[in-house]
Amino acid sequence: MALEYKNLMEDVVVQNAITMMKVRGCCTCDACTSDVVAYALNHVPPRYVATRKGQMLAKISNYALQYKADVVAAVCEAIDVVKESPRHDDR
Repeated sequence: MALEYKNLMEDVVVQNAITMMKVRGCCTCDACTSDVVAYALNHVPPRYVATRKGQMLAKISNYALQYKADVVAAVCEAIDVVKESPRHDDR
């Protein structure tokens, strides 16, 4: 069986980013969402796992709870940065 390598933090950040962006009044266009996700991922340690596809979802769920506080802090900081200097014109 082939193994896959996955940064679990990527899924955790993406799962939280858009919801938090809406709550905090941040634009959710593709550019802003990408910037928030990229910024947050650069500010949390990666959590790579090698696992079979069937086991991936269970691992993601476990890591999501364990690292949620770190992710929330990083996403909040990312939202503040993106809101201050969005890469798009005001709409």
